[in-house]
Amino acid sequence: MAGRLTSDGHHQPVLVERVTELLITDTKGAYLDLTVGGGGHLRALAERLDAEAKLYGTDVDMEAVERARKALDGIRQEHMVLQTAFADIAEVVDDLSEQSFDGILLDLGISSDQLDSSERGISFRLDGPLDMRLNRNSGITAAELLNSYEEYQLREILAEFGEERRAAGIAGAIVRERQRGMILTTAQLRDIVLSVSRPPHQNKTLARVFQALRIAVNRELDQLSRVLPVALSLLKKGGRLAVIAYHSLEDRQVKRFFQQQASGLCTCPPGLPVCVCGATPAVVLITRKPVVPSKDEITQNSRSRSARLRVAEKVT
Repeated sequence: MAGRLTSDGHHQPVLVERVTELLITDTKGAYLDLTVGGGGHLRALAERLDAEAKLYGTDVDMEAVERARKALDGIRQEHMVLQTAFADIAEVVDDLSEQSFDGILLDLGISSDQLDSSERGISFRLDGPLDMRLNRNSGITAAELLNSYEEYQLREILAEFGEERRAAGIAGAIVRERQRGMILTTAQLRDIVLSVSRPPHQNKTLARVFQALRIAVNRELDQLSRVLPVALSLLKKGGRLAVIAYHSLEDRQVKRFFQQQASGLCTCPPGLPVCVCGATPAVVLITRKPVVPSKDEITQNSRSRSARLRVAEKVT
């Protein structure tokens, strides 16, 4: 979701040309963006779809929902944007005029608006409260997590979600610091990490630590594992699911899910020499390898560098 603003003020999403090219199978169909962000992908779809098409968006962040509604104002297609966590889409789809879709998009990660907001506390480059929640009306904050979790829990979060080699040392430093007083700001956390890391890789260490905490606060990988089968179930036969991931943990999860669905999920008891259940593939892979941004796109928007797009088409 790490897009940029164009000169006319519209949100320019990542891999927008490839997303519209690969996602659209019916120009009169229904399309759902589960992480609508600034509305850029939906607006790009609207420009390529017929007037009879229907567009829907959801986002856990109410501020993103409001931005998307403004961005989509005036498009000719029927459209609606709702606030909900994407993993909960099955609970709100009945509120839409469509219950099955020709294309569903998941653009994971965070938007530039969220990253550039000091009040969110997501970026180590900006001083602000350690919140990190994408939905600021529910869940625990990063500060609450840092000040209450056991040292081994902090170590596991940093090692698993940040793939940080210095996880043990950083977790220990956090615990020692909070004994002197509550850790409440991004500046405090940044200073703790810098105290136990060394140049020239301190910025990468900071990025991994902040990423790990954001993932833990928002339960992002758990949300992703829940939504993938739900999204697939909401597709029409021949519909496509497109997912843009920004770090290896997400991308591996998406890749594994698509591969499992493309190979057919065998329900035979363990130990049988051959499959007898007749399992058939649920999807065909449209992208055998992830689609990545071009050099020009990376030059225009450096935050797109890590984006990886995978697309699968439902066949059963």
